[in-house]
Amino acid sequence: MKYFFLLLLLLASGCAHLPDTGTISLMQINFWLATGEYGNALATLQRQIQLHPDDDSLRNLLQTIQQSANRYASKKITMANRLAQKNRWNEALRQIDDARKHWPQSAALRVARDVLETRRQQRIEQLQLELLLHEGAALLETARQHRELELVNPGYLFLDWNLRKYQAKKSTVAKKLLEVGIQMQKEGDFRLARHCLVLAQGLEDSREAREALQRLPKIKQVEVKESNESKEIQPQRPLARRVSRKAVQQQRIDRLLIKYGQVRDRNDLVAARRIMSQMLEISPAHPRVKELNAEQELLVRQFVQRSIAWGDDLYSQERIEEAVEVWQAALQVAPLDKELRNKLDRAKTALKSLQELKQNPR
Repeated sequence: MKYFFLLLLLLASGCAHLPDTGTISLMQINFWLATGEYGNALATLQRQIQLHPDDDSLRNLLQTIQQSANRYASKKITMANRLAQKNRWNEALRQIDDARKHWPQSAALRVARDVLETRRQQRIEQLQLELLLHEGAALLETARQHRELELVNPGYLFLDWNLRKYQAKKSTVAKKLLEVGIQMQKEGDFRLARHCLVLAQGLEDSREAREALQRLPKIKQVEVKESNESKEIQPQRPLARRVSRKAVQQQRIDRLLIKYGQVRDRNDLVAARRIMSQMLEISPAHPRVKELNAEQELLVRQFVQRSIAWGDDLYSQERIEEAVEVWQAALQVAPLDKELRNKLDRAKTALKSLQELKQNPR
């Protein structure tokens, strides 16, 4: 609430001359701030700054509201993460969705939503894998019991009609374990791959399972228990919860995505470009990274175009030093932009000539 009163004070004093944008007035901005509609307030002020780039009071007001909006988003994201840690995923996602209604343009909220949904899907996949491993181990034990019962009661396997259901279930689980084992092998999680493939081979001794096991590199210090049919790995902790190389990569991307969203909301395009470079280096094919990179490039182009136009206007008014400052700031965002660099070089040359004229007047 204290931030709201501070904003009211700024609106009433330093920005009383804020131009109207059609039907948008200071009263409307006040109402948006009072109801937490940061998206509308920020979008209106950003448009005003584009029309009046020299108005410092507008920039100060925008910065104040931006800070308040960032705190709001950070609070909502923190609350959502706490709910997710308690496995209350739907409530966590609703926290972000509600916040995005108040600030739909927020990159931090959008990225946080994506990261939460990714984590939820990973947790679902992890639990499904744990169930599959438990089911495979149980079916393997059941197979042993069926064999013992056949020894005690010859002909049992031909009389028990439920055996058909068991055989079909065993075959289905074996195929799933084989698929997961091959996938884990591709991802470099050889310990989990071996565990899945050994179970698959124990349930259904297929050529695919044997060949997949042969392709696995040797793993040191693997605890195994010999049996007549297979070697079962006895893990010290649930194998499905081991972090694979792909999962580690995803965690790194998630952390960088959150940082990227935060700097984007602060309009720090320089930091956003640096973080984007790190994400592209880690996973250039990541769908969210590719999407955000396209957005980033568009934002940079728009920012450079506005900076060039603003600098040209300052230059035409012979405010060359100010034009240089504007173009230098833009060059930090787009260091490879040739037009910016050419304008900056010409402006610096003009400044140098003016200084020489001042020092050596005729």
